[in-house]
Amino acid sequence: MTDRKRFDVRDHLPLIARTVSLLFLVGTIGLIVTTFIRRSRQVQTPAPVHAAPVLSGRIVSITEGYHYTTTEKGVRKFQLIAARDTSYDDGRHELEQLDLTAYSADAKEYLRILADHGVYRPDDGIVNLTGHVKVTRPEGLEVTTEALAYNQHDDVATTNVLVNFVRGAVSGSSMGGVLYAKTHVLVLNKDVHLINAAPEKAKDGLPVEVRGVRAEYAENDGIIRFIGEVLVTHGKQSARGESITGFFEPQSRRFLRIELRGQSSLRSEEPGKLSMIESRDMDFFFDEAQRLKLAVATGAARARSLEKDAPREMTAERLEAAFAPKDKGSELQTLTSQGRTTLKVGPEPAAAGSQKAVESVLEGDSLKASLRPDGKFLADAEAVGNAQFVMTPLVVTAAADRKRVRAAKFNADFYEKDNAIKSFLADGGTVVDFEPIAPESKRPRRTLSGRTMTGHVHEVTQEIADLTVEGDARFKEGERQATATRATYSSATQAIALRGKPVVWDAVARTNADEIDASLEDEQSFARGHVRTTYYSRDTTGGAAPFKKSKAPVFITSERAVVRHREGAARFTGDVRAWQDDNFISAETIELDRNERQMQAWNNVQSALYSIERELEDKRKEVVPTFVSADQMSYRDETRTVHYEGKVRIRQGTDRIDAAVADAIMDEENKLTQMTASREVVLTQPQRRGTGDRIEYAAVDETAVLTGNLAEVEDRERGVTTKGARLTLHLRDARIEANSESGAKRVRTTHRIQR
Repeated sequence: MTDRKRFDVRDHLPLIARTVSLLFLVGTIGLIVTTFIRRSRQVQTPAPVHAAPVLSGRIVSITEGYHYTTTEKGVRKFQLIAARDTSYDDGRHELEQLDLTAYSADAKEYLRILADHGVYRPDDGIVNLTGHVKVTRPEGLEVTTEALAYNQHDDVATTNVLVNFVRGAVSGSSMGGVLYAKTHVLVLNKDVHLINAAPEKAKDGLPVEVRGVRAEYAENDGIIRFIGEVLVTHGKQSARGESITGFFEPQSRRFLRIELRGQSSLRSEEPGKLSMIESRDMDFFFDEAQRLKLAVATGAARARSLEKDAPREMTAERLEAAFAPKDKGSELQTLTSQGRTTLKVGPEPAAAGSQKAVESVLEGDSLKASLRPDGKFLADAEAVGNAQFVMTPLVVTAAADRKRVRAAKFNADFYEKDNAIKSFLADGGTVVDFEPIAPESKRPRRTLSGRTMTGHVHEVTQEIADLTVEGDARFKEGERQATATRATYSSATQAIALRGKPVVWDAVARTNADEIDASLEDEQSFARGHVRTTYYSRDTTGGAAPFKKSKAPVFITSERAVVRHREGAARFTGDVRAWQDDNFISAETIELDRNERQMQAWNNVQSALYSIERELEDKRKEVVPTFVSADQMSYRDETRTVHYEGKVRIRQGTDRIDAAVADAIMDEENKLTQMTASREVVLTQPQRRGTGDRIEYAAVDETAVLTGNLAEVEDRERGVTTKGARLTLHLRDARIEANSESGAKRVRTTHRIQR
């Protein structure tokens, strides 16, 4: 009976050795694989199988100094040495201080197991090893634990106590573990801690360390995972997640991808590469050389550069990071997003309080950003779908504006350092808003729009240097608006140049010209070449235009014009002509001020503003227009007076008055009510000529009073000359009265004057 029992235990020694070897061999493979892991996925595994309790029985035999060796074809296969073998009548065997060695086909040792105590129950198929259990292999594998159970029927090995692993540079521990030998599935139950110390030839010399609540390794499926508060660190790099899963080819052990799930994050604190990625889930994909080629973050993804001189942040529902292979691994090359995306770049913290500090934000329905070869600074970025680019000064001043560019598509190029934007191209319904950010600012918001927009940005200030809008360009500032084929904004001149059939208008008037420049600082518009301005009515001039109809438009043409929109004034120069119906004013320069309700004209002034109603011999009335020329002219609506100076010449029908100064007063219908001319006055009619210092015409009684020292009227038809301090001409009945201003020495001469 004793011999038979001994034979049974010997017969099953290969099974014990094979099971223990498989358990820790698979565990070691899994341990090595995990050094590459950055994320995981939860997978269900079978529940662990625990050993049945050991029952006492009657001892059959005891063997001291037990030694057993088995061979196959003369080659040693197993060797078992134990201080004692105790056999019981229930078939159970207990071995004390056992030492089991297994050999390969070439008789070389490939596995050794040491334990204080071993129990085998063949009826149940249960093997238990306890007390300082140690498993070693020649290649460096060493596993230690205090208890190990194996069920040969299910091919399941279990331990519920601390297990420590070491194999070369790889080491680790776990509180309990289960091996499913048939399916080659290994489960580490609790408090998993793995370390892959860098080999001597590694250039960084830094270990990879993995911590988690639980770990699972399915060799046949090519899956390894860590579950529960997983942390992976490698020097200054770290990854976190609720779980990490690695997928690899079972034959080559080559990784295909790694998954992080649940509050995932990657962080690098390497100098020059300080960065962080956060999202709900992450996936990593590798090339044939096991170099990272693609990382995908999904669910409230956020990628940040933590470099002080290169701050940037990118957020989206999904982010894809593409890596370029390098000798030492992979370098981040591009970031691509899906869903509404925000890319934020700003000044380094030390410069955030500078007067020139600007934060730039790029948004779009999707976005792609490329980095320079160092992986630190941005090279270019492209936003597609409802793109928006916002530049906000961080220090609020009275002159500070937020620039907001909106377009269907937006491309930006960056300077070589500091993530500073160099230039950009916006395409498709492009709009840029200049928004004052000071709460007390009264400046209106300015808007420039068109089909496409090209812009350049100052490297240091990160302020827009210039903008060029092509196609259907439009500008708006308060009530001032403009259109053109092309528009160019310059921050140096604070002006927008409108080219290609430009038109500018406000609530008062509309101006066309060959070229128009809109000044932003003082809200002026400068027009050049074939300038054509239309005031919507005499009312919109504020009554400054001395024309008759209040609701009819007023037209002005010139070579150049300056419109001061804020003051409601405009100056026109170069062959200027202003008119309404038959009334007109022409000069080299005309200035119209609607707030002051006045108009001024200089150089070669010509006007036809009013008329005189005369009664003919047959009692019919005729309206005779009055034409006036002078060096200067001014009109004040308050007094409805037109003032002329310098070589004044007034012409009404066949009558003409020459003087140095003249004033004309009109009624509401633009009819002349009174005309006064002074200084070197000359009155010329077909048969009469009068001279004096001053002449006053009253339209109500059609009289003209000529005064001077002395006034003189010469009647060439009758050969009569009349002189006096005051001569009154009655135009209706052709009478002349000569008298002094005081009435003394009154002289009256009457002549029949032919009309």
